[in-house]
Amino acid sequence: MSTVQYPERLKELAKSYYFKNTKKKSKNLIILVHGFGASATETRPLGEFLYSQGYDVKGILLKGHGTKPDDMDNVNWEEWIGNIQEAYEEYTSKYTNIFVGGISMGGALALYSSTQIKFKAIFTINAYYQLSKTASFTTWFLSLFGVHRRRNKARISWYVENSLFAYSEDSTPAANQLYKMLKILHKKVDEINVPVLIIQSKEDRTAKPEGAEELYEDLKTKKELFFVQKGNHILTVDPHRQKAFDKILSFLGDIVKN
Repeated sequence: MSTVQYPERLKELAKSYYFKNTKKKSKNLIILVHGFGASATETRPLGEFLYSQGYDVKGILLKGHGTKPDDMDNVNWEEWIGNIQEAYEEYTSKYTNIFVGGISMGGALALYSSTQIKFKAIFTINAYYQLSKTASFTTWFLSLFGVHRRRNKARISWYVENSLFAYSEDSTPAANQLYKMLKILHKKVDEINVPVLIIQSKEDRTAKPEGAEELYEDLKTKKELFFVQKGNHILTVDPHRQKAFDKILSFLGDIVKN
């Protein structure tokens, strides 16, 4: 395991958060969903921006995340969808409009959850969508033995430098759950019937641009694909994130007006 230690402040920031405007009551809530092996630190910069623009924001922490890697091993993907459902049910009586957005795996979860929950609209950032049979099979096989794949020290140091709390290793049992969910999402994606904004970094090599294009083609609802020319996979902390943030703000604003 990596020898890099996380500061206590990041362990606290990894938890779920709720930004509520106290000066002016908001009718709009945005639920934000982080990615695989990450935590609420990943969505917090976007949450703070949207909050500054008048939206209330709930950043959730998915089960098995924000603690230690072993806690991922026995989680199933339905529980992650359940985390989104719980947030929606907690706040649905308090808001006129509830949106959902997610990054990486969180984007895929946001899409799937919208086949069960009546959100006002959805946005994704570098969402996992593309399926690789080879990667899926390899992950399934390794998951039988409970294998964890270590992330390198430089990557963990980058997390700390960017105020992110993410695991130092990937749980293949949990990754197998992600692939299970993606296979079902591909069959249900045409059930999504609310507006969807797909944001994709052209430099992303984790969730590649081809996946965003495939998602755009598969969706049957009102949709928009917006490419950011530069930026890494975790676009919410990238120096080029403001273009994505501004696009999300514009997307939400157009829907709220109508």
